[in-house]
Amino acid sequence: MTLSMQGQIDGVFQSVPASRTVTGGQYVNGLWVPGVTTTSPYVVNIQPATDREVDFIRQGGERIVDARRIYINEGDMQLIDQTGTWEFLGQKWKAVKVDNRHWRSYCKVIVSRIDDQDGGPA
Repeated sequence: MTLSMQGQIDGVFQSVPASRTVTGGQYVNGLWVPGVTTTSPYVVNIQPATDREVDFIRQGGERIVDARRIYINEGDMQLIDQTGTWEFLGQKWKAVKVDNRHWRSYCKVIVSRIDDQDGGPA
């Protein structure tokens, strides 16, 4: 029997709308050429990251601004991987670790808030 979050997430926790933006592209003569940008809507449940998850991020040499665990319970979960940028609660986040198994009714993603929200100095 597999763990299923179906019917449990919104019954106990509050979910919020989110979006995931992915920019495709390809290498042409050794140079990266950006392709089409796709934004997909999702509904996510936000939880604090555990000490173990924060330690996992820290081992990768990342500067941790804010780490969260999100459970995606609505949207096209088959497309979710570690690429792209998540946006929810008015902030942008990058995926650090993704646990997406096709037999489950949810997807778990560890995200870290992007430090520079405005895109850099002008």
